[in-house]
Amino acid sequence: MCLKTKEQLHEALVELKQSQEREGRLMAENRAILDAISSITSASNKQQIFQELKNVLSLYIDFSDFIVLSKKNCELHFNTLLTSNKEFEGVEWCNDGKFPRVLEGDCILLFEPAKLQEFACLDDQQKNTMKCALATGVKATITDSIILLIGNKVGQFTLDSRETLSRFRPLLERALIDIEHKEQLQHLVDVRTQQLKLAQIKAEKANEAKSRFLAMMSHELRTPLNAVLGYIDVLLDDLSVPEQLEMLEKMESSAELLLVLINDILDLSRIESGEFSTKYQWVKLRNDLSSILEHFQTLANAKGLDFTVDLEFEQDLLLWIDPTRVMQIVFNLVGNALKFTEQGSVSLSATISNSVLKIEVKDTGIGIERSRLNAIFSQFRQADDSITRKYGGSGLGLTISKHLAELMSGSISVESVFGKGSVFTISLPVKTKLQVNLNEHPHDLTVNFAKSLNILVVEDTVTNQMVIKLILEKLGHKVVTQNNGLEAVDYFKQNSEHIDLIFMDISMPVMDGLTATKQIRQFCSATPIIALTAHAMAKDKQTCIDAGMNAFVSKPIRSKEIQRTLKTVISV
Repeated sequence: MCLKTKEQLHEALVELKQSQEREGRLMAENRAILDAISSITSASNKQQIFQELKNVLSLYIDFSDFIVLSKKNCELHFNTLLTSNKEFEGVEWCNDGKFPRVLEGDCILLFEPAKLQEFACLDDQQKNTMKCALATGVKATITDSIILLIGNKVGQFTLDSRETLSRFRPLLERALIDIEHKEQLQHLVDVRTQQLKLAQIKAEKANEAKSRFLAMMSHELRTPLNAVLGYIDVLLDDLSVPEQLEMLEKMESSAELLLVLINDILDLSRIESGEFSTKYQWVKLRNDLSSILEHFQTLANAKGLDFTVDLEFEQDLLLWIDPTRVMQIVFNLVGNALKFTEQGSVSLSATISNSVLKIEVKDTGIGIERSRLNAIFSQFRQADDSITRKYGGSGLGLTISKHLAELMSGSISVESVFGKGSVFTISLPVKTKLQVNLNEHPHDLTVNFAKSLNILVVEDTVTNQMVIKLILEKLGHKVVTQNNGLEAVDYFKQNSEHIDLIFMDISMPVMDGLTATKQIRQFCSATPIIALTAHAMAKDKQTCIDAGMNAFVSKPIRSKEIQRTLKTVISV
């Protein structure tokens, strides 16, 4: 083989080796690009995409800093979107010089970038460290983006570096499009988050407005009923003509039904707005349940029904429970049972087993069709519209009872046979014990007075003044009235030794009842003060107690309620 042939063969082998090495590098680049695309696809944010790009480019190009510039199509300047060097954060770049070229797909090698107008936005320190740069760009749907690789050494980038960056353009395009997409998603998330915050603020304001409205409606609806029921109480004691008594009793029954409806609607509204709360305490629930027999016996007798109460736990057993809510449920169920039972019996039974209080109300009434059982706990629903027409009622009692049971981590269920009767069962978790020391409120006083009390009534409405005065005078007490809190404080300061007890309205002009009570308590802690108000929410009661009052009577006031309240505060 001649020398020339050997040289040609050697050159061919060298070229083959170089070609194989080049092919190997390209294959490695392709694998790196594919792996990077996979990682970019699964990235959750633009920072992860940027880091993946930086990692894969650093394997094939030696650079000092990596920057992504971005601008929306309508904007004039680029801004630093992502950077490996915090010194470039917040920089605004001019869209001049060679930047428009790179957006068309070119890869450009810049040997003295500090002298170019594109980099005029940088300070001297940044320019001095920048010896060369590689740039390419991508036009996406909404944004234009430029990739900048910065070299801090002269000759750090070569034509090979530019070619390598050019081969990575498909990856860069994919990455920048993904960044734009994630930017859009993040923007949508931010907008939606802000909308949700605003909606939450509006909902909270609406809820506060609703609460204020409910408090106002409670006050406004109860105030006229106070006079109606109060005068009925007074007249029932005075009249002896049977026909007139019958008419008054019917008036009383209608007014009480209206009061029940008002209470139901207000209760349901408070439950739905999350304002309904429980107040647990140690109580002898047997005493409360026994009182139901006395309360409903007259109605049962009038309808010729057998009404029984069977309580299978000890008289002195104390239960940790909210007695008010439990009794509210029981009153609803027993009231319904008596209303929907024309003949036969109604029974109430209660047992405690495995820390669960189970109360059953059973009747032999009209029953409920199986297909309608699920609907009876819905708002404003009874088993049949004809039932509403025949028996009346709002259809809220069972809905409220169900909510109350669930509020106390319990449940309420029903079994019924149409035409034969129903059994409603309440199951509530309870704690029990036989003895407990009850801590009384510092203002829960029991004071010995003579039978005839000197009572100060503070009330701004003349009609209500007359009602409460008539009721108290018929009970044998002497009454003085004042029109607002300021008058009451002044009067009490001058006559405190002659006042045995105060009935204090809350909402009054000039000075409200809470302020008046606090001022009176500054110089007198002994005289009992009873709140007399149409504000009937639980928090209203607690506010009165916190102000220094001893008890709370919600309007419309009744003679029996006044008597019971007096007995809890004084010994008459």
